[in-house]
Amino acid sequence: MKTILIPTDFSETSRNASLYAIKMASEIKIPKVVFYHYYETHLIYSPTGELDEISSIEPGRIKSIEGLTAFVDSLGKIPKDVEVEMYHGASSVNEGVQEVVNITQADLVILGIKSGSILKDALFDWNTLSVIKLIKIPVLVVPSTATFKKYEKITFLSDFKNVENTPVHEINTLFEHGEVDFSILHLQKKSESEAYIAEGKLKLSKIFSEYSPTFYFSESHNYTDDIIDFVAHNQIDIFCIIPREHSLLATVFNNHTSKLAHHIQVPLLIVHQ
Repeated sequence: MKTILIPTDFSETSRNASLYAIKMASEIKIPKVVFYHYYETHLIYSPTGELDEISSIEPGRIKSIEGLTAFVDSLGKIPKDVEVEMYHGASSVNEGVQEVVNITQADLVILGIKSGSILKDALFDWNTLSVIKLIKIPVLVVPSTATFKKYEKITFLSDFKNVENTPVHEINTLFEHGEVDFSILHLQKKSESEAYIAEGKLKLSKIFSEYSPTFYFSESHNYTDDIIDFVAHNQIDIFCIIPREHSLLATVFNNHTSKLAHHIQVPLLIVHQ
């Protein structure tokens, strides 16, 4: 991992995510941190009806540059081994983040979440699900109460579907900087056969054989409560989820958003197959 991207709206939530990212970069030797600020434009037309692009864009651009510079300065002294870059954009948030990912070749996007608030309202008022679906690199969602520490306990949530397409490389990057206690949690459905579960467990055991994962199973279908209880009981440092259309990610981030935002205290790493 070489580059972390942090979109920011200058809020305390994004400030905490930024501090988390800087410490993460310094501690596990990620050389570059990129900040991105999206700014809105107000269209101004000349008396003849032509769009005045300079007058429309320039005030927002200047304000964004000044604001982002001040925001980064407010984070305090940044370690010498972490290079900082800053980008600004007036396109949509989703397009802007994707563009900066392409330009910087970022390996990870870090977004903040305000604990005790509904995710879709707390995360810069952005449509988090659309960002996660659009950005095909891992996204780390950091609660406002979280501070970085080296990962010792990591859990990967798997539904045992398409196991052969598990994003092993993205998950393995978490293991590059020390030994970790790695576990895999499977939330069982009543319709799943013992053979299906055994096959999924066997395949994942082989895929992650280097890390000797411990498997945990829950027959409950209250996904959010299961995740929160598991993370708290086992003192997990980071929880990994694969987004799937019409499945678990949508369930967790829509129907059970409020409960997750209020109670989960660890970062969620969202990785794509």
